[in-house]
Amino acid sequence: MSKKEVINHDHERLWEELILERTVQPGESPPYGGYYPGHRPWSGHSWGVPGNDVIYRNKEGQYHRIYGPAYVSARHQTERWYKEGNLHRIGGPALRHKEVMHWYKEGKLHNLEGPAVINPAGPKQYWIDGNRLSPKEFKKEIERRKRKGLL
Repeated sequence: MSKKEVINHDHERLWEELILERTVQPGESPPYGGYYPGHRPWSGHSWGVPGNDVIYRNKEGQYHRIYGPAYVSARHQTERWYKEGNLHRIGGPALRHKEVMHWYKEGKLHNLEGPAVINPAGPKQYWIDGNRLSPKEFKKEIERRKRKGLL
């Protein structure tokens, strides 16, 4: 990266820190049944280490932060990366809870480099643009994209 690119990148990070609303609040209860979209939270029960959640929101009130997680909970060992209200991260998992990791792009499960869902309690899951694929289908799709010059 050139010196100019580094300066621009630093300015973008600073601008993001200045325009986002940062709040610290008591920890949320973890979702009932897991971290998949649509799961209900546990009602009224809390456990684990004491701690607060740190949340970043944009002007519209949506979770949003490009250069770091928009939601961090030390209490539940969770971090979530958002872009304009959608789970999103390039180059790493958008949702991490202990050993569970989910890769998202623009709110859809997506990872071209391997499984999009890694959970020690279950099999690895391969997803591209929100569509679940078998390991064999995933490998064929990656090969197809390489042949067409898309990767």
